[in-house]
Order: sequence, then C-alpha cells, then structure tokens
Amino acid sequence: MILETIIYVALIIALFAVCDNRFSRRYYVPLKVVCSISFLVILYINQIYSEKLGLLVWALLACFAGDIMMACYNIYVRKRFISLGIIAFMLGHLGLLNYMCKIMPRTSILVYLLPILACLLMLAIKKLCHLHMGVMIWPCVIYSYFVTTMTLKAIECGLNGWPIIGIAGSLFLLSDLTILFLYFYHFRNVNSKKIVHYVNLATYYVAIILFVFSL
Repeated sequence: MILETIIYVALIIALFAVCDNRFSRRYYVPLKVVCSISFLVILYINQIYSEKLGLLVWALLACFAGDIMMACYNIYVRKRFISLGIIAFMLGHLGLLNYMCKIMPRTSILVYLLPILACLLMLAIKKLCHLHMGVMIWPCVIYSYFVTTMTLKAIECGLNGWPIIGIAGSLFLLSDLTILFLYFYHFRNVNSKKIVHYVNLATYYVAIILFVFSL
C-alpha cells in the first residue's frame, strides 16, 4: 500500500507540473487519464479477491469518465465535455452514496433535505462571486444536490466510526467548490487560477484514494 501511494502521489505531482502552462495542451489529458487509471488499479490490487471490490468499482469508473471529460473541457473548452462530466460525476456520487448506505444502512433524513439549502447557496454564490455560468447554472444546481448528499452521508459515516470516509467526502465537496471558480470565474491573476487548480486536483485525488482505502 505504501508503494502504491508513493506512485499515486508522484503521478499527481506530475499532473501539477503540466497545469495551465505551455505543456497543458499536449500532456494534461494523457496524465489525467493515467492518474485516474491509477486509483482504479489501486482498488483492483487491494480488493481483487474481495467481495468489497463491487462496492466501489462502478462509482470510481463513473469518476474516471468524469475526470476525462473535465480534462478535455479544461483544454478544449467545449460545453459538451463539461455536461458529460457533470453527468458522469453525478453517477459517481450516487455510487459512493450507495457504498456508504451499504456499510451504514441507517441514514438521517437531513442527508436528503439539507442539500436543498446547498442548491440555494449555489445560486447565491453565482450572484455574489459573479460566476459566468450561462446555461450551465441549472445543471450545476442539480449537481450541487448530489455532491452535498454524498458529502453529508460521508460525514454521517465519519461520526459513526468511519472517519476516513468523513474526510474523503468533505474533500470531495471542497474539490467541487473549486471547480466553480476554476471554470466559471474570470481570474485577473493567472497564478491565482493555477493555485485553485492545484487545490482542485489535490483535494479530489486525495478524496478518491481515501474512499479506496476505506474499504
């Protein structure tokens, strides 16, 4: 597990090296594919002979697909990529929610009600921060419900004996919050956007590997 983690971190650092610079167009998407394949490989290696493999595999496959779509959007800026990415990640969040509901069947009704407030907060953030979302506003509002539901269930698991899951869910939400600014906010400073991109990648890939190690 230590060697796998070291390789995983090395790949993420390599991805950092091609973010928002002259290397992005050529290397960003291929490296994103490799990084995403790596968490699937780690899942497979650690759970190859376990029934637990099926608990996460389709959720992580959906995240893998979402990764590729978002990477393509980051380079080519075509709306169909981000639309497909949102759909893929919503399926991924449903998969993660399904996994957590299986290990902890009892779920508070607040897990499904509080995300409505997150949808309203999404609209407020769009207005207050002057996010340029256009027709993507409503898909993003719907997406915010799914990611917040998944996060609240993760926090619930964290409070009931699975702290690694609570941390993973919280990092996933933070990663998605940075996406709002990464893709819909007009940065005046290029370095500021690069920092947001680093935070986005770091929180996302740490969240994914923590979910894998939580099995």
